[in-house]
Amino acid sequence: MKNVNYILSVFWKEIQLMLKDGGALAMFFLFPLLLSSLMGGINVMTNQEDTAAILLHVGLVNADTGPFGSEVAKALSEIAELEVTTFDTADAAEERVAKGEATAAIFIPAGFSSDIGDHIPTAIDVVVDPGQPESASIVTGIMNQVVAEVTIWGEVQYGVRSLLEGSGILQGLTRVEQEAVGAQTLGVIMTTLNEMRRTPVIAVESENLGGVESAGSWLPTFFAYLFPGFTVMFIFINASWSSGSLLDERESGTLRRLLAAPIPRGTVIIGKMLAFVLLSCMQVVVMFTSASIFFDMALGESPLALVVVTLVIALTSTALGMLIAALAKSSNKAANAGIIVGIVMSAVGGAIGARAPMTRAGGFAGILASLTPQGHAVNAYYSVMAENATLVQVLPEIGILLVMCVAFYVIAVWRFKFEV
Repeated sequence: MKNVNYILSVFWKEIQLMLKDGGALAMFFLFPLLLSSLMGGINVMTNQEDTAAILLHVGLVNADTGPFGSEVAKALSEIAELEVTTFDTADAAEERVAKGEATAAIFIPAGFSSDIGDHIPTAIDVVVDPGQPESASIVTGIMNQVVAEVTIWGEVQYGVRSLLEGSGILQGLTRVEQEAVGAQTLGVIMTTLNEMRRTPVIAVESENLGGVESAGSWLPTFFAYLFPGFTVMFIFINASWSSGSLLDERESGTLRRLLAAPIPRGTVIIGKMLAFVLLSCMQVVVMFTSASIFFDMALGESPLALVVVTLVIALTSTALGMLIAALAKSSNKAANAGIIVGIVMSAVGGAIGARAPMTRAGGFAGILASLTPQGHAVNAYYSVMAENATLVQVLPEIGILLVMCVAFYVIAVWRFKFEV
């Protein structure tokens, strides 16, 4: 009974510390939701079929010298429905529109890239020919899609920078090291997102009774893979927070004071783990509820299976965080390692960038995915939400995750040095 009280005391202390860091909590919940929603929108637009053969003449003036302006120009030039002519001045482009020789003139302003990088609102101006309202509407719609795909870089870049700065992970690092951590994290995420854009996770083809292809109701199943995948990735990225928190207390001397009381060392780790388990479960609730309401994501037919899978995944993630803390030499290094390990293992396990649960794939990729908790977590979620599996049917995945969780915890307690 005393051990339970010790665990609850450590748990409550950790919760109070979390609540004091409102900025980190806001980013903790909002950034995964933003990233998943953006990717959901991109994949929906990518999978929409456009059978109309349209060729519209547009003029383009790019006054921006940065990468985002170039990406917009490149994206427009690759659209088969548009014939893009580049002009040096706005007057020349508008003259073509006034003469009826172009449907629209598109102006990318100077400083467009820097504004996106700094998360400052900006706009691309489109001057249309009032005599061609339908064609002008098509150009405007295409521009909205192009801008959405390009500016996702800025949104993710800003989110990554805010997450790293708000969590204190970059404290104590030189500017070069800070830029390297941010660039590495952003590069891994965006490489995966671009791959997902080119090859959407799930494509569904259906036919009517006459054998003619028609649009399928693929969205609920698609989102039942996309959102859980990102959720699993961010749950395991949370290991950076839990590991850094434990080492912060060691470095500040808090653990030394705890050990002065008759508290078993294992209960300290369990108490901190439970706090981060609760945090991860709340993150899942926010992600899945939002996806269900706004994207009609399927949640499966077994709420019990969904709850148990979530608890086990959260436990495994926090145990991994404790293991990272046991192996790292400082809180900064533990936090950095937690982010990198979380992203890399998520990519290997198929939480991001895969078309289906990687643990079901054959060959070397399937074997690698089976060695990661992320691979089994994604497969469990997909089985419950997209295939309506019951708790009994996902017990093998739950068992594997629990074995990994226990292994992480035992090694963490064995290796962790409570005093520097």
